[in-house]
Amino acid sequence: MSMSTRCVAAVIVLSGFIMLPVSYCSSSPALAAVNEHGTIVVFKTEDSTSPFESIFPENGTIDGRKISTLSPTGMNAHGRVVGLVTAEAEARFPFVREPDGRFWLFMTPSPSGQGEFTDISDSGKAVGVYEKEGSAATLGFMMDSHGQWAMDIQYPSNPCPASRSHLHTQPNGINDRDEIVGNFECTAVPGDADPLFRGQGFYRAPDGTFYRLQYEDAVRTVAGKISNTGVIFGYYVLDEDTWLPFAAPKDDLIREVIR
Repeated sequence: MSMSTRCVAAVIVLSGFIMLPVSYCSSSPALAAVNEHGTIVVFKTEDSTSPFESIFPENGTIDGRKISTLSPTGMNAHGRVVGLVTAEAEARFPFVREPDGRFWLFMTPSPSGQGEFTDISDSGKAVGVYEKEGSAATLGFMMDSHGQWAMDIQYPSNPCPASRSHLHTQPNGINDRDEIVGNFECTAVPGDADPLFRGQGFYRAPDGTFYRLQYEDAVRTVAGKISNTGVIFGYYVLDEDTWLPFAAPKDDLIREVIR
């Protein structure tokens, strides 16, 4: 399957399930949930509507900003939703939708406050990405359960060779133990970053230790989400045209300690 069109569907958490697109690239991808027992349930067919379409703010604004698009990327067991909104002038902000229907924007430490969320745990902690001032790289970050910035998340810099010195870190999933999974990439030019499609997977333990992730003999591993029991969901890449979904215990994927 060719990835040239880049029409990837988001990997999200919905009501205790880890959701993955059945078709990684299609005009109308089906969404399926894989629970921790390996059971797959289809939530969307070609003729059905997205389960998130009804949460767009009624007045089309969040915190006084007019919103053109809203892309949910995670939902916890309490009904708190996070994701990305596009506002005026193509500005991109992380958003939170509370269980009572209230929306608000999270401002990252970047000068513009822009960025995006990629997941939220049942404890209310969320992860995402942003571009830090004075940095040539994309960084991950964590929001705490009180809605405040908690810390940056950056893969150790030692994997980058001199010819590709710009390190980009993209957390994709977090669980209630503060275990985080995602992808990292080293690039020669900052703007060339694409960790999801070209990077390698990582696991960050609660104590801050980073591990590289690899699914068996895969060329590349996309670490999408991690359940509260330590099951990692994502894709492994056999070649540029073969992307296959997986669900595996973290201990089967960890390859080496980085820090």
